[in-house]
Parts: sequence; C-alpha cells; structure tokens
Amino acid sequence: MRLPTLFKQQKNRTYSYEPRYYNERKERMERLKRNQEAREATQLDAKDYFKRNAARSFREDWRRKKSETQNKNRKIRFFVILIFLVLLFYASVQSGFIQFIR
Repeated sequence: MRLPTLFKQQKNRTYSYEPRYYNERKERMERLKRNQEAREATQLDAKDYFKRNAARSFREDWRRKKSETQNKNRKIRFFVILIFLVLLFYASVQSGFIQFIR
C-alpha cells in the first residue's frame, strides 16, 4: 500500500510505434480495386445523376426565374411610382397649390 504524496511523479513517455512493411503486390492490388470502384461509382453516378438532380435543378431554376421576375416587377413599380410622384409635384407647383421659389 502506498502512502499519499503531495507531488505527483511524472510517468515515463511511451511511444506507439508500429513497424511498417511495404508489400508492393498488395499496394498494387489495393490501387487497382480503388480505381475499379471509382469507375463503377462514376458510371452509376452518370446514370442516376438526372434522376437525383432533375427535380432539384428544376426547383432551383424555377426559384431563380421567379426571383428575377419579382426583381423586374419591383423595379418597374418603383419607376412608375416615382414618375407619378414627380408629375404630382410638378402639377401642384404649376397650379400654385405648393408655393415654390420663383
């Protein structure tokens, strides 16, 4: 049984060293498997790309067109109101309703 101490003793440092062995044949086989899996994945992706992304891209295009139309309508509405206010101001100055510096 140990007695309690005020100072803790530092533990020895340990290393987690695992020796590595290079197996050229195994590395080549793993690389070929990865390449084959990547080719198969891209073939499946190419076939299913339209199915997966068609609805999403349609929605995005529709939203983009809708926002462009809304922005265009806002600009037109702004200029119509601006022209109306300028004409109203001009008419009120001409009729003498608003005394402007002459």
